[in-house]
Amino acid sequence: MDYRDHGIRCNAICPGTVQSPWLDERLAATGDAHAARPAVIARQRMGRSGAAQEFAMLASYLASDENAYTTVILRAIDGGWTMA
Repeated sequence: MDYRDHGIRCNAICPGTVQSPWLDERLAATGDAHAARPAVIARQRMGRSGAAQEFAMLASYLASDENAYTTVILRAIDGGWTMA
């Protein structure tokens, strides 16, 4: 709140599993990425990993003027994990 008079807002994105090169590397590190992927997906409440574009859209919205009245929030985008 110290910077509100300067038009600065502070929001945080709390991501779940993202389909990304990092995830692919972690799966490959198991020694059998083909077998590891279904196990990771099975743990996702929505039955899939998040797409990078979904996270980018949230970040874009949080930074936009359409969301100018929101500050100091933690926004989970985790396919339902926070509902556990």
